[in-house]
Amino acid sequence: MVGSPVPLKGFHYDRETMTLEGIAHDSQLVKPAVTFSQTHYLGKSGKEKVLTRVQDKVIPTEADLMKHLSSFDAIIAIDTNTMQIGGEAVSASRIVQCRIRAAENPDAYSVEFQSLESFRLPNCRDEGLSPEKQGRVTILKKICRDPGNAKRSFCLVSDHDLDNHGMYNCGKLPIFRDIYLPSNFTITYGKGDSSKESILNSLIGICDKQATKALKEIEEGSPI
Repeated sequence: MVGSPVPLKGFHYDRETMTLEGIAHDSQLVKPAVTFSQTHYLGKSGKEKVLTRVQDKVIPTEADLMKHLSSFDAIIAIDTNTMQIGGEAVSASRIVQCRIRAAENPDAYSVEFQSLESFRLPNCRDEGLSPEKQGRVTILKKICRDPGNAKRSFCLVSDHDLDNHGMYNCGKLPIFRDIYLPSNFTITYGKGDSSKESILNSLIGICDKQATKALKEIEEGSPI
């Protein structure tokens, strides 16, 4: 999907950076107002159901997606689930952190899992903070507390708040109140309860299952 501020007669695609510029009728290059790559399907109602979306990139294949992800120092996927336990809505988040590395085959990549973590979220609904946003804010604060992460680049994979991802990435919209996505983070969309052909979906799927497992452990009286 490409949105341009002026009429175009063509496009210039840089395969190395996976970025695209429009060619205006005066042959000047124009940066698109909006660019994203996504996979989707049409639901029974005819409505588009998004499976994955990467903002500001033109990514034609899964190999290209893996190449793009390998440019980050770490991929962090997060999913938050909520369950009624003892008459109370209890929420838990699960994160998966990994690194994508290129293999000898130019179209092959390996996934190195670095950490798995679950944490229970306190009830902040009175503050207008949804559990999904609360989980996201919690992990961002934790990562940013480590000075060593200031120069590292992170891809944050989430299945929440898709329509605002572009605004979060360019710093035009806060995630919550005065909390903005740090400049060394890029947020990307993956959907856990769908096809696992994309690593983005697979990572969210892992988080979803483990968050549900954590809630069941809470229900059984085990702390997380």
